[in-house]
Amino acid sequence: MAVIDALNGYEAGVPFRTSGALFVLENTIDFDALNVASGDVIQALPVGAGMRVLLVETEIVTPSDAGTSATATIGDGDDDDGFDADVDLKATAGTIVSTGSGDAYAVSGKRYTEDDTIDIIPTWSGDVSVKGKVKIRALVAKMG
Repeated sequence: MAVIDALNGYEAGVPFRTSGALFVLENTIDFDALNVASGDVIQALPVGAGMRVLLVETEIVTPSDAGTSATATIGDGDDDDGFDADVDLKATAGTIVSTGSGDAYAVSGKRYTEDDTIDIIPTWSGDVSVKGKVKIRALVAKMG
């Protein structure tokens, strides 16, 4: 299983002026352009130490045409599905899903004490000619 860096030079040092400032991290992940294989870990968003990720949402830009199923988990190095355990990559373009009540980080998000990344792990089964494209966003608070 490969780890694919899709951060595109994106850094965790988002412009903010005060402790507690809220901001959104966003990245578009094109599974076909990145030549992603099923089970690869895609580092999608950088998270810096001292940040709390309150929720993560995934928007389907281009749905997968996988013959059987196409799903993904959203998490980090500690819990690979902590933010979302079941993203349907075959959903209609424009579909947005976010951290739900059953996800590990749903209640209060996750506070990071060291730098990390929010990761996507896709899985496709059946014949696939289009793996798809998603936008991933995280609502983040700079805690100190």
